[in-house]
Amino acid sequence: MKPVSLLLTAVATFGLAFHAFAQGPDAASADALWQKVDEALTKLKGPKEKPKSRDEAIEWFKKAVTVADTQGAAFLAKYPNDPRRWQIRLFEGLTANTREQVGVPVKGDMKTALADILKSTDADLETKSEASAITVLEAGGELEGGKGDTQAWITQAEAHLKAYPDGKRNAMIQGQMKSLQMMADLKTKPLELKFKAVDGREVDLTKLQGKVVLLDFWATWCGPCIAEVPNVVKAYEKLHGKGFEIVGISLDQDKDKLEAFTKEKGMTWPQYFDGKGWENEFAQKYGIHSIPAMWLVNKKGIVISTEARENMVEQVEKTLAE
Repeated sequence: MKPVSLLLTAVATFGLAFHAFAQGPDAASADALWQKVDEALTKLKGPKEKPKSRDEAIEWFKKAVTVADTQGAAFLAKYPNDPRRWQIRLFEGLTANTREQVGVPVKGDMKTALADILKSTDADLETKSEASAITVLEAGGELEGGKGDTQAWITQAEAHLKAYPDGKRNAMIQGQMKSLQMMADLKTKPLELKFKAVDGREVDLTKLQGKVVLLDFWATWCGPCIAEVPNVVKAYEKLHGKGFEIVGISLDQDKDKLEAFTKEKGMTWPQYFDGKGWENEFAQKYGIHSIPAMWLVNKKGIVISTEARENMVEQVEKTLAE
């Protein structure tokens, strides 16, 4: 799993520039009260000092989000129809999953919050742009997980880019479009991958056609990757004799550690290593943003699944039988 801090996953998604709106004769009072909400939400963008541990980050988040909720509730109690309510709703929705994980009261779910914002008639342009962009990015994430219709998503993404040409998440959406298109292309022609393994073996995927190949992007520092190792080794021992091969793409930076680990665990298949970590040549080329990532390549050399981690043995056996 790519190391992303709790604060980034919980907070960076709603980095809005909070706007002031006039509201009748008591606009100054509303603005003054909103200022407190704004300050609380701004603090949530990150602590002055980086937390030293995950537990410390969680405690900081709990306190900060509780203050933001208190200030937001005070504002909504007095100005329930102020357009800025949608910014509070967006904040509540985008932090819903993290709230649940750390034990902070959840205030609605993200999907409903985004939908309501997009249907609203008084949400400001930036809040609507954020809601639209995150809706698109979430749908794109489901596509990357093998769910949804690619063409329908492209239409959705293009509609967002047209409606919000200055959206601050547009570059992310465009990158996701490029990545998904690449993944679609991978499933139409044989995968080209050639390198010299850590142990000196020459690896060329084109020469493995006729075999079923698991392409495993992983690292020894990745907890979920390590947890999968026994399953991968077991699958290899069971199916290697039937035409199953594994090719490892290591995102490690310590070659000695990699070699010692693979020897200890009985991982006898070839490993690609360039010592660049997340800048690994093939991880960059194929848009790998989190690990473990396991791709299944059929006997024709075509990627048929980018989600081979789930029910791996069953997927491999089915592909071997084709």
